[in-house]
Amino acid sequence: MLRVFLWVDIKRYEIGSPAFFHCFFSTIAYRLENDAWGSVYPRLMLDFYTGRLRVADVPEALRELDAVQAAFERMPPTDIIWDYDDLERQPPWAEGVLDTVTCAAECFFTSREEHLFTVLRQAFAHSMKVRHDVCIRRMA
Repeated sequence: MLRVFLWVDIKRYEIGSPAFFHCFFSTIAYRLENDAWGSVYPRLMLDFYTGRLRVADVPEALRELDAVQAAFERMPPTDIIWDYDDLERQPPWAEGVLDTVTCAAECFFTSREEHLFTVLRQAFAHSMKVRHDVCIRRMA
C-alpha cells in the first residue's frame, strides 16, 4: 500500500495514505481558502503540498499551520472535505466516529496514531534545526 512520508535530510516522518493527506489539504482549500487553492496559505498549499518546503519558508509555513489548526478547532468534523476534486466523496469514517470528536482538528492522525499537526510541526522544526528542506515522498 502506498504511504506518504515527510523527509528532512535523513529523518522521515510517516503520515499515512495519500488520500488521507489529500483530505487534510482539500479541507483547507475548500473551507479556509474559499475554494481557491493556495490563496490564503501559499507555503502549505503551493510549496509544501506540491512536494517541497524550502527551509527558508518554514517559519511562514509554521504560522500558516497555527492558523489552520485554530480554524480546524472551530470547525465541526462534518465539514471535512475528503477529496477536493470530487466533493461528493465522503470520508471513510467508521460509523459513529464523528460522534466522538468535537472538531475537525481531532480527525487528523497519522498511521502511527500521532496528531498530524504535531508531526508536521516536528518535521518543520527539524528542518530549521538541520537547515534542510522538508520533502514529501510517496512510498510503498
